Amino acid sequence: MNSQGRTSRTLAACAVGCGLLVVGARAGAQMGGGGMGRPGGGMPNAPPMGQESKDNGPAEEAPEEPTQPSDLEPLQGYVNQNKRKLQIVDFDGYLRVRTDYLHNFFLGLGYDTKRQPSYVSGFSATKQAYGNPPFPEPLDCPAPTAANPASAGDSKLAPCYRKDMGGANIRLRIEPTLNITDQVRVHTQFDVLDNTILGSTPDSLVGLNRGTGSLPGGAPADFLYSTQDPPEVGQNGFTSSIRAKRAWAEVDSEFGSLRFGRMPWHWGRGIAYNDGSCADCDGATTVDRIMALTQIYGHQLAFAWDLGAQGLTSQQVRFGQDVPGGYPIDLSQNDDVLELMASVTRIDNPLALKERVDRGDLVFNYGLQLVYRSQEDAVAVPTAAAMDMNAPNNPVTNTGTPVMQAPTRESLPQPTNINARLITPDLWLKLYYRALTLEFEGIGVFGKVDHPGPLAADNSPVTLREFGWVLAGELKLLRDSLFVGLETGGASGDQAEDPTAYLNYRWHFVQQPPGDHQINDFKFSPEYHVDQIFFRQIMGTVTNAIYAKPQIAYWFDLLNSRQLGLNAAFIYSLAQVAVSTPGNSNNLGFEMDLGVNYRNTAEGFYAGATWAVFFPFGALNRPDDIWGTDARTASAAQMLRIFFGVKF
Repeated sequence: MNSQGRTSRTLAACAVGCGLLVVGARAGAQMGGGGMGRPGGGMPNAPPMGQESKDNGPAEEAPEEPTQPSDLEPLQGYVNQNKRKLQIVDFDGYLRVRTDYLHNFFLGLGYDTKRQPSYVSGFSATKQAYGNPPFPEPLDCPAPTAANPASAGDSKLAPCYRKDMGGANIRLRIEPTLNITDQVRVHTQFDVLDNTILGSTPDSLVGLNRGTGSLPGGAPADFLYSTQDPPEVGQNGFTSSIRAKRAWAEVDSEFGSLRFGRMPWHWGRGIAYNDGSCADCDGATTVDRIMALTQIYGHQLAFAWDLGAQGLTSQQVRFGQDVPGGYPIDLSQNDDVLELMASVTRIDNPLALKERVDRGDLVFNYGLQLVYRSQEDAVAVPTAAAMDMNAPNNPVTNTGTPVMQAPTRESLPQPTNINARLITPDLWLKLYYRALTLEFEGIGVFGKVDHPGPLAADNSPVTLREFGWVLAGELKLLRDSLFVGLETGGASGDQAEDPTAYLNYRWHFVQQPPGDHQINDFKFSPEYHVDQIFFRQIMGTVTNAIYAKPQIAYWFDLLNSRQLGLNAAFIYSLAQVAVSTPGNSNNLGFEMDLGVNYRNTAEGFYAGATWAVFFPFGALNRPDDIWGTDARTASAAQMLRIFFGVKF
């Protein structure tokens, strides 16, 4: 499809969405500004810190007014009399500090003599000559290299006697809301020192632009450091001290609401689309979107056009970087990812929901979301040659090492056709009855890629068939002090594997082997936290697994809005596809998480500690018949986390 056809199709989709918005002009109450089409997934939002929700009391009797002559017109209000009733700027956010002690996260399994599969292509010309442990080992442990790979009997393959890692990190999240009027708002989100490891930027740190033989920073050695410098990209870190993450506007009208900008995306319990709003979240689902919402017969309708991956732009090539203040240009239309979203939800107002539940009514909320995504062409990552790594006129550092420049327009590779399509239906259901809450979310991913490139070793067409689901129940007892819950969920798996890679999905990519033309492994959002060790840290998320999780929590009421809580959770997990596990077994393991928490809702302070232990089973072992001389039995991992925070 040419770019003209692609543009026409995009404009048509936008026109259809706008038309549906007008047709669905509201027949119910006017929508407020807190929507975003989010069904929720947990408890209704609590009132702001230091405030309590207020029920509407009886209206005061209006004073009698003198009778006016019938021919006297009412006085006109002054200009913009009702324009703004809210304060101009609201600030929300939190400051948190977390400390972690990680013990034996590599499960007692070191490096091995496995080799990367011979069919792996499209990433590197050199195959990895050794296998990694399930999780990175401490730096104190010896490790193989490409020049010195591991071999049978090598000391680098012996169990490492150093099993401990840890540290502390900080984040200040600021979410200002600018209230232009009661109907127009602008939301933003900024993170300061975003998950910065405390102590990681001393003035003794050698900047990345200095050579090996150059002098260090302000202090000659770490032991003699005098201060912590702010993180700077290219100097002492890979992220900036302040990161602007979101900015979007909300406009309410008689037809509904309009949202546009870079905004959070949350649906259902958040197993796929998760806005990362929890106090312990690290990332989130953020989308560049234009969305229209309206309400009809108690149902919220939403239609969105998302600007997905846009491919190479002028800001990534040399002529664009030479004039950074110029207007940016998307260099191709056919390499853009088109994404359309439509959803319908029924969500009761929190106050009305509480009243109905207290009366003993059976309350049923639900939602259905459909996401369509397509891409015609893809552009390969520019090679080192395209970046003029060895050009004679390349600027150099004081050590003479060439610095990469942005590629020129003429050196960029031509787009290649991939012809990818997928559709993602996501169903959400939630039932309330007295003290019982039941919630379900199920999602499927169905699609096809005609020319998958690096996704498949033989570049043959592949289909996507992925599934994920969660069913959770919670019972509130003893005046909402005791919580008893049971959750079960799962994500489909795939038989493709790379035995040389870490288990964490963020640190590896598994290519489909020749003859395997179906991708089945669904991955939960990493911000959907099931446990503390196995899924969250070692695997990175829930994938190729089914789990069961009973849990219990009790909160003791102290004085003046202070509470002390105790909680426990037990997670047993199974692999759906045994052949893609290290031990070719279904039994993954058992984890126990115990915690104590303190919170002061009046002042916004919270703190706590969590201890977790994970016992690996057969799926994570290295049996003799598969691993030979690398055979080992996995051992337990532990974690201790202490955290402090202030919410505002």
